[in-house]
Amino acid sequence: MKSPDNKALELALQALKWTDEAIYKFTSLESLPEPMDCKTGCHYCCFNLPVVTPPEALLIGCHVEQTFTAQEKKEINDRIKKIMERIDGISPYEVAMMRHELPCIFLKDAMCKIYEVRPAVCRTCTSTDAEHCKMIFESRNHRARLKCYQPIREIFQTVHSRLVDHCREMGCQTDALPLPEAVKDYFRHPEPIEAWLQGEIVFQMHNPGKS
Repeated sequence: MKSPDNKALELALQALKWTDEAIYKFTSLESLPEPMDCKTGCHYCCFNLPVVTPPEALLIGCHVEQTFTAQEKKEINDRIKKIMERIDGISPYEVAMMRHELPCIFLKDAMCKIYEVRPAVCRTCTSTDAEHCKMIFESRNHRARLKCYQPIREIFQTVHSRLVDHCREMGCQTDALPLPEAVKDYFRHPEPIEAWLQGEIVFQMHNPGKS
């Protein structure tokens, strides 16, 4: 991966480190009535279009660029095209209601291919009842609420807002967007990290949807 001294990548890495530490601190409390029930291979929350900030998108794009094979990159590109075609012109609400049709572009064999650099929204998507997650997914009742702790949701909100604030302070693009669109734009640009640091618009909103 590019130098960890890179300002954009370091911003994302520090935010994700803080996220993990905050989650660990909360879940280590002896007063929790129920433990987390998330485990390897439980992937029901991975059928979604996670929203990422520019620093997270740049970190993920850089990771893919430097660690994925040519064939793996082609597979990711094919998945992006398929999803973009599927959601073209529809509203965010409609997208949410069909999330069972939208596996993450990095989900393969029930595992995350970018686990070490996955965004804050994925790290904070937790549950105290994996069977409940399975039931929601299989019933396609996407209005149902997951069984999770509100403080962990608040960790995401804090990290997300801090990242956006840091981007704004740096004079860089702040727009958050769905992961497939962000990865597509990363590889569309010849120098995405450098351009973003210089204040250029690297990430485009491809699917504004219907009002």
